[in-house]
Amino acid sequence: MNKLLLLPLLLVFIACSEPKERDSGAWFGGQIINPTTDHIILTKNDVVVDTINLNNENKFLYHLDSVEKGTYNFVHNEYQIIYLEPGDSLMLYVNTLEFDESLAFSGKGASQNNFLIKMFLHNEEESELMPKYYNLPTEAFIKSIDSLKNIKTEKLDEYTSKKDVCEDFVTVAKANIDYNDFLKREIYPYAHYGFNMVNATDSLPKNYYAFRKEIDYNNTLLQSYYPYYRFMNYHFDYLSFEEYRDQEAFNRYSYLHNTFKLNLIDEYITNQFLKNKLLRNAIRLYLIHSKTLDHEADIIALYKSLNTNPDYAKEIDALAAASIEIMPGKKIPDLKIVDTKNRQYRLRNLISKPTVVYFWSPKQVSHHKNVHAKIDELQRKYPEFDFIAVSTEKNAELWKQAIARNSYSAKEYKFSNTKNAIDTLVINSINKVLIVDSNGIILDNHANLFHTRFEEQLLGYLNQ
Repeated sequence: MNKLLLLPLLLVFIACSEPKERDSGAWFGGQIINPTTDHIILTKNDVVVDTINLNNENKFLYHLDSVEKGTYNFVHNEYQIIYLEPGDSLMLYVNTLEFDESLAFSGKGASQNNFLIKMFLHNEEESELMPKYYNLPTEAFIKSIDSLKNIKTEKLDEYTSKKDVCEDFVTVAKANIDYNDFLKREIYPYAHYGFNMVNATDSLPKNYYAFRKEIDYNNTLLQSYYPYYRFMNYHFDYLSFEEYRDQEAFNRYSYLHNTFKLNLIDEYITNQFLKNKLLRNAIRLYLIHSKTLDHEADIIALYKSLNTNPDYAKEIDALAAASIEIMPGKKIPDLKIVDTKNRQYRLRNLISKPTVVYFWSPKQVSHHKNVHAKIDELQRKYPEFDFIAVSTEKNAELWKQAIARNSYSAKEYKFSNTKNAIDTLVINSINKVLIVDSNGIILDNHANLFHTRFEEQLLGYLNQ
């Protein structure tokens, strides 16, 4: 880190800043090693503050004239959280090859941000242990996660005893600990017993859900903070299931589930920003995974009666219209695609037998290696199917380099107009797969290549 101190940036900061400026605004700069684009994006509460270009040394420096104390997001292919206060001069260093692990900060405000990234990495390590913990008996599970929480709480107490930090930072750091802990407690009953054994959850200790009394449903400071927001999404899924568990099995994408979820969000959340964001996430997931038009008009009407964000409403209307066009029974949209020699094709013209259309990005290295390995296996086992790879990457050179580097031999294409294609095919996840028949009629609009029943699904279509 010492070898990579951003002295030119700090000199600019010293030369250009007046004491009064530093009191109300802040500087944010840094260096990106192995950048994937020529810029970063800084956001606050889902609104883009600015797009900041990198110079020829892959460095950047940006001044915020006015800083709202709290969390911001910076995005460079991946995204991470930073905490800013007026007067900060925060400099970051990150290598995109090991994004989270390499991320480090210097300058004023660095100590708090380095603490938060250490907590983030600690939580990532904990996540790998959780499948083992979820198998424990309830008392042993509670004892184990109490211990994990105490370790992090002690680290926070030790840090705040040595550093002069404001109350808002403590709230953010404590929320990182609390809401990650709460999420584990929400997940445990269903990870341990399974959703098909809902009555077994009745054997939990009577005070098991006591932690729910500590939930702050309307914290403005945390409304865009990922640990808090992620917890809320899962929490309302489990609250919803508790309402209908005697009527049908758990299904995060069902009409019944989302009817309860939308209404519960409206009941518990008064913070309009957070409410609109949670409502939007719920209805998006419903529409993206919907395989039938039954109830679609009803649930969209319910959503619109609760949402107050007009931009979200327009987005959902567009998503609903697109999802209708890729329902099973519809013909696959006739999108323009190109091959590695820049020859143009129509997607429909490439389909002459049952076909699996899958997606990948050169920026998601482990995913595209896994998906191509899986396709190689499936091609050998199911020669009756064609398998067409379509990259969602805009940069053609990155795409071609990944194909050459990995010697991919599949039928490789990329979209001519990536954004339009992603919107048209409702691609919210790189794991999405479309299965069509020999006439290009959609059989499944949201299959998953790695699902345990995917091959059973292929056999079923062959036997129809």
